[in-house]
Amino acid sequence: MMKNFISIDVTHFPKIVACLLIAVTIVGCDRGTSPDPLPESPNNKMAYVLAAALDNPEVRETVHSAMDASPHREHKLVFQEFIESSEGTKLREELTSQLEGEKKLDELLDKLPRMDFYLPYETHRETWEHANGNIMAICILDVDAKKAKAYHPDGSSQMLTSKEEVHASEVAALFTLHPAEKKILRGDSEVKTPIATQSDRWKTRVYRIYNWTTDGYFGGDCEIYFKTSDSDGNSRSSKIVHVPRRGGSGTNLPGHAGNKLVSPAVWIYPDAASESNELTVTTMEADGGFGNGGDDNYGTFTVTKSGKYDTSKKTEQPLEGSLYPKARVFVNVK
Repeated sequence: MMKNFISIDVTHFPKIVACLLIAVTIVGCDRGTSPDPLPESPNNKMAYVLAAALDNPEVRETVHSAMDASPHREHKLVFQEFIESSEGTKLREELTSQLEGEKKLDELLDKLPRMDFYLPYETHRETWEHANGNIMAICILDVDAKKAKAYHPDGSSQMLTSKEEVHASEVAALFTLHPAEKKILRGDSEVKTPIATQSDRWKTRVYRIYNWTTDGYFGGDCEIYFKTSDSDGNSRSSKIVHVPRRGGSGTNLPGHAGNKLVSPAVWIYPDAASESNELTVTTMEADGGFGNGGDDNYGTFTVTKSGKYDTSKKTEQPLEGSLYPKARVFVNVK
């Protein structure tokens, strides 16, 4: 069974206004030397008590079963919905015990946004069931946070400042709770904005995406969609595509870009793009919308024919000595 959990208390940044909660199983990480007091801020307090609750093997078993059965990509659960369900009863009871009262738990939940609860790293989703080392939990206010303080179930803590530190700690499971994002079903895609006229007869489509971004050190993969405008000012939004993060497993592209072959293709405009029918395409990443005011804008490009197009915005830091576009989008025009 898994023991020695950690919960992470995030260092505040100006853009941080939401909450990310992560419970992490780590093999061989350095623990703090003494327990910290129960934090005052709602997100940090939730992380602290979650770590303690996950020290219970029965709670861990129910969480694993629920995440394994989740129909959503990355096996996401909505935290508040889960602890109100029959499957989440044991976790709710343990949280209530840690806070010494159900009223205190409800008051704490009222201060937090609707949150996703999941494992952002694929390797953690594959291995945490069998881990017998340490477990951590973090609560951050923004998936783009660069620093987070993690708590063990005993209340001791350690600071994490990069995904490299997470990997170096041999994390077996990193459970994340952050403002809820648009969900994508496993093996399927969801339409962000219903478009009654969209069909397989549309002539301009996206069939591959390279992604040089992440959802932060403590976030998961990216949910990308496109806003397409024509010369008359008409605008359309595409369905969302689940795209692997930069540096994910199996990537051998320059800058370790995430690579997604989109099948079926994402149809972005009904008519064919051309020199006389230029299309302005904005690449968006669906975010929780609570921490930074909405979805992330990766920049635009202009489509006139089939080809590969780089977003106008670049990565904030050089990757392997070079700045890359946030995404490279491959477009086919029939």
